[in-house]
Amino acid sequence: MTSAPRASHSSREWLIAAPFLHDPADVWLGAFVPNADGALRFRTIPAPYGHDGSRALTGWRAWRDYFGHARDAWHQFGNQATTGLLTSFPHLAITFGLRKLLSRSRMPLVAWTFNLGGLHSGFKRLVARAALGTVDRFIVHSRAEAISYSRWLGLPAERFLFVPLQCPTRLVEFEEEEADPFILSMGSAKRDYRLLFQALAKLGHRAVIVAAPHAVAGLPVPPCVEIRSGLSEAQCFELIQRARLCVVPVANRETASGQVTLLNAMMYGRPVVVTQCVGSVDYVIDGVDALLVRPGDLQHLEQAIEMCWHDEPLRLRLGAAARVSAISNFSDEAVGQIMGRVLRELNDVR
Repeated sequence: MTSAPRASHSSREWLIAAPFLHDPADVWLGAFVPNADGALRFRTIPAPYGHDGSRALTGWRAWRDYFGHARDAWHQFGNQATTGLLTSFPHLAITFGLRKLLSRSRMPLVAWTFNLGGLHSGFKRLVARAALGTVDRFIVHSRAEAISYSRWLGLPAERFLFVPLQCPTRLVEFEEEEADPFILSMGSAKRDYRLLFQALAKLGHRAVIVAAPHAVAGLPVPPCVEIRSGLSEAQCFELIQRARLCVVPVANRETASGQVTLLNAMMYGRPVVVTQCVGSVDYVIDGVDALLVRPGDLQHLEQAIEMCWHDEPLRLRLGAAARVSAISNFSDEAVGQIMGRVLRELNDVR
């Protein structure tokens, strides 16, 4: 009796366009995709511009860079039948989507890390619907966004896939600061620092906030809080490891915010207090690997911070479980497996 033949996929080279990739040799998550049969190949189209993720708005200069990136990539590879496009962040998905629309190309287009700051109406929505209608798969990092983006764009739900945001596996290099303990909160997108400052003003615990100036502009800063900005990635990672606990206060009930900070804290095994929101509920279990607090609930936030601050066994338990979860479910290695499956499904598109 002969066994059934194994399913096979056509070979395809996937062009990667991401604003944070500047080295042609850096294939991002492609380096973690299982590829024993050689059906998937990767080529990075380097971004000839810098990427500032802390800005409040995307200006015309940034859009000029994104359109130039798409133009250059399309001129080099846009007419090849055995290539696919893999973008990261919505801006490049829009610019490459417009290129695909205008050229009537059938090249598969995957929009990874598709996360919008908000669901706009009017002209912005019309442009998004036209450009993004050419996207074959949207990779979103929360289940709620898969539903809301499908409705907002008027596109079939099956085009939207929830895949966890990934975080590189990192070694813990620094110990918690015990002589002068502090709470750490960082990030600039849709943070509820007003609520956090109210809680800290009452509790009085030392805290360090790492955020762009616009994220805390006009807010009354308690004496126990130190505001920092412009830190390097290495400095941020050291602060995470040295903090007694991390707090991620989110003021966004529509789309996902705070996930990068949350995952970095989990990867380093730090206990986290995080708002129960679109960006957190798919990543943590309350009381197991983090403490979830109700959005906008000052008393609940105060209680969670106070409990975590004073209960060392709780902090150790939450931090250990968070690191296990981050490595098992949200690491580059774990998400690379999923990327391989997604791209193989599109390899046969012609």
